Amino acid sequence: MDAAATAPSDGANDPQGQGTEGLDATPLDELVVTLDADQCWERLHRSRIARVAFRTEESLEVIPVNYVAETRQLAFATSSSVILDAVHAGREIVMEVDEHDGWTAWSVVARGTAHIPDTRHVTAQRIRSMLATPKRATVVLAPTSITGRLFDQAAP
Repeated sequence: MDAAATAPSDGANDPQGQGTEGLDATPLDELVVTLDADQCWERLHRSRIARVAFRTEESLEVIPVNYVAETRQLAFATSSSVILDAVHAGREIVMEVDEHDGWTAWSVVARGTAHIPDTRHVTAQRIRSMLATPKRATVVLAPTSITGRLFDQAAP
């Protein structure tokens, strides 16, 4: 068994000081499953809240948004000038979505450049905002990269 792929057994989490030597550790590949693109999109279609991350000239920004997934694209409406500036500048946009149900957790990260459609994007009409404020634009991300992981918290 590969020592790097197992949970630590150095006794650091053993308050009685009995150690964990000799106990079988659960291999990491049984606890963390890499999701393929279809599994990532399946989860993105079920969720509605994401974090959008991007760089500005001064900092790294992370902003929560409501979104919808449709035809392998992610759309959200915004009035955030920093998001719109990043889109207009052609900066890489990263969207991260995750959920936890008590037994498992998952995380999907989509990367790419975004654009603002020429006309009011039909998908934007399906977005339910956390904050009922007017949105100036709909932003669409067609990811060039999508990765995801499933964490099995019920494993022994």
